[in-house]
Amino acid sequence: MIKEKLSSIGKDIYTVISELVQDTDIINLAKVSPEIPCSDTLTELAVKYIKEKSAEYTHPDGLLELRKAISSSIKKKHGVSFDPQTEITISAGATQSMYTAISSFVNEGDEVVLFEPAFNSYVPAIVSNGGRPVFVQRQEPDYHIDWEAVQKLINTRTKLIIVNTPHNPTGAVFSEEDIAQLKKITNGTKINVISDEVFEHIVFDRQKHQSILSNEQLAERSIVISSFGVTFNVPGWKIGYCIGSEKLMAQIRKKHLFQINTINTPLQYALADYLNKGVDFSNIKKKFQANRDFVVDLLKDSGFEIIPSKGTFYQLLNYRNLSDEKDTEFARRIMDEYGVALFPLSVFYHDSVDNKILGFSFAREEKVLKEAALRLCKIKKQ
Repeated sequence: MIKEKLSSIGKDIYTVISELVQDTDIINLAKVSPEIPCSDTLTELAVKYIKEKSAEYTHPDGLLELRKAISSSIKKKHGVSFDPQTEITISAGATQSMYTAISSFVNEGDEVVLFEPAFNSYVPAIVSNGGRPVFVQRQEPDYHIDWEAVQKLINTRTKLIIVNTPHNPTGAVFSEEDIAQLKKITNGTKINVISDEVFEHIVFDRQKHQSILSNEQLAERSIVISSFGVTFNVPGWKIGYCIGSEKLMAQIRKKHLFQINTINTPLQYALADYLNKGVDFSNIKKKFQANRDFVVDLLKDSGFEIIPSKGTFYQLLNYRNLSDEKDTEFARRIMDEYGVALFPLSVFYHDSVDNKILGFSFAREEKVLKEAALRLCKIKKQ
């Protein structure tokens, strides 16, 4: 009998919660998809190209017009040039990019360093390719990385380091020092880096997104992954992309070709057209920061301890002053007794570390956030 590779991997927390709240009046703040609509212009372009281009396949590497638009955007943001022909590949969402990148670099027995809490798609991709995940815990309360601890784990089996900034789900963001430390650790090694930068445009409080692409030495050994789903509020389109040197991208494209072959044609045309018209990315950040500030203010008199998120559309809540229950139990009780679904942070650790932290998405309408906050403020210490 063939042993199933992912026998220990179950449903992710967002799916579990969505099933629990289905057909109820529970406010689901663990919902992954943002409720902020995409622009009318992008919607109109999608309709236009669905009518005109639905009968076409695009190149397996992605529509060249879209790759050129991405290249131009990267040049403006980071001052570096990537060849749209050989160094940018369009994917069926960031999750597919991540799986393809991991499967391109990881073989049986290779070690992959990643940081917890970790997004739920990383470990299954590592394990299914015969790799061994090596976990480093981010440090509370701001979830920074202890790079000295990382250095101690590096050895001849280390093949890959996976980083994520802005970080899902803690909202932590890389600093220039983080970039410098990652460069120092990988310098002189054969270690590659995958940087998940899906939330690159959602960084708050005048901070700057520190991309791996902005450092020439790191960029040579790295694949950076991003997505239009988060940026333009179209996660259902499932269109992402990865960026890297021609040498690394050639490896990825060997896998990508047979994993996906081609991506939605009309929506690629729509995105290319939209990018070429000029996008004010600062407005995207402003909307999400306004939501963050709104909900943090609503919860200031609650029993939760709040450290405002630095990026993404997730906010964490420390509930030590309210309960000694496990985070999974407390989250379930809040759902049952107060009608609000939050996610327990322990599910993002391989060994279910429970630091009494719950999280939620603030990418919801203000009236929904207001009602949820009113309910959460009623929770008292038992």
